[in-house]
Amino acid sequence: GCRRHPAIRSGAFSLMVIDEFPTESPGKCIMIWHAIQGGKYIGLDQPYPYYSQSQAKLMDCIVTSGHGAVEMFAKCSGLPEEKILALGMPRTDAYIGKRKGDGQTVLAGKRSYLYVPTFRSNEETPFPEIDWKWLDENLTDGELLAEKAHTKTGSIGIGNRWKHITEIASEEPSAPYLMDCDAVITDYSSIMFDGYLLGKPAVLFEKRKGYVDTRGMYLDYPEEYCSRYCTDEKTLLYFLRTSYDLRAAERSVLHLVADACDGNATERVCMLIKSMAE
Repeated sequence: GCRRHPAIRSGAFSLMVIDEFPTESPGKCIMIWHAIQGGKYIGLDQPYPYYSQSQAKLMDCIVTSGHGAVEMFAKCSGLPEEKILALGMPRTDAYIGKRKGDGQTVLAGKRSYLYVPTFRSNEETPFPEIDWKWLDENLTDGELLAEKAHTKTGSIGIGNRWKHITEIASEEPSAPYLMDCDAVITDYSSIMFDGYLLGKPAVLFEKRKGYVDTRGMYLDYPEEYCSRYCTDEKTLLYFLRTSYDLRAAERSVLHLVADACDGNATERVCMLIKSMAE
């Protein structure tokens, strides 16, 4: 993904590739959303949008991760569908063919679980009150649960006082930990799709309900996102210990929102940039 890159300039031609809805454009603009789209509402679809219809005029096109996300992006951005290009997400090219241990993190040596809750703004449902003490006491020495908050959230106070639970700094990249975990735990974050691309099963853990009703999701939650859903720690631990493969629900949603993430997205996006620069 492109994290607010400066404009790429060639003579009088200016092109910006950005990972958010732009507030200005130097000339031409390609937007590549920083996450695989298909989860929670964004843009014009949000109940308290930070994006305006006028911003659509700043973008020449939006690159998305799959053909099933084209209609979603057209709706939330205000751009016509012909400007939503299912070329794949370049950053996911690195996932293809990866195995546990390739990330070379502390999660590689044990049966490990990565908890990555979605970002919350002040208007949204707070983080769930998880019984970390119970989880730590019931995890074995051969297991490790790692919590990593969203970069905009920062630490949610788990700390490193537990024997079987650790906290990863929110500013660290998620990809190495996704590569090394055995299962992903989240609630509404699209990082579950990244996990699916790596063949990692997910568990949706929604101990405190309400987020979906106020924020909105593009598909039916939780049925269309994941076959494993729970609201208590005991069931969570059971799912984590018995989850080894993607089921039909996971394969279906992955095909819908990320069928263009095949390891060749970078090449296609570079061809797009070249064609726009000519």
